[in-house]
Amino acid sequence: MQLDFLLLVIFNVVAYASLAAALASWLKERPRGGSPRDVAAAFGMLEQALRRAFPDLPEGFTWREGIAEARKRGVRLNWTALDGALRSYEAYRYGREPAPTTSPQPDLLKLLKLLGGPR
Repeated sequence: MQLDFLLLVIFNVVAYASLAAALASWLKERPRGGSPRDVAAAFGMLEQALRRAFPDLPEGFTWREGIAEARKRGVRLNWTALDGALRSYEAYRYGREPAPTTSPQPDLLKLLKLLGGPR
């Protein structure tokens, strides 16, 4: 009886410890500041994340420079799709196209996650 109780306690401790470790890992990996609500918010979050991830970037760097730095560091993403999302957003931002109506491109969200997202 005592051994059964001791094994049950040990099992519970191991189960709760693994749950706590999984929760800590999830909290560490999730983007800070939540998920961006639209493309404009995603690019705002990207700018903050790039500043933190690459402090050696010059003041007033462009998103292209920041993304190029991430590309040089070996981040594996669909860079063609990410470049297309950047071109599309820049066209909107500088008045050549209407506002994007789609949600942020998946590889942009992956890059945000890899860079740590905003805090």
